[in-house]
Amino acid sequence: MDHKASPDWAVRRRIIILSLIWIAVLVTYLAVWGRPIALSDTAVTNLLWIFGGIVGSYVFGAVWETNVARKTEIAQQAVEQGDADTTVKVEP
Repeated sequence: MDHKASPDWAVRRRIIILSLIWIAVLVTYLAVWGRPIALSDTAVTNLLWIFGGIVGSYVFGAVWETNVARKTEIAQQAVEQGDADTTVKVEP
């Protein structure tokens, strides 16, 4: 998929995937070998919130960037169309 997106998205995607893998490893470790104390429970809960936050940010960040790019492209087309007619004279 990296060849279909811009290079900065390829880097972002790698960082996101590595972060999600790291969180999954930590949650698995705490679930299997962690001591049953409140600190482990709190750590797992917060790691799962971070996991959800990363996924949500990735999805909605991509949608946001797509919308901004679309609006920018429309605005650029409007500017370019406005430059085409330079023969109009305005006299007071």
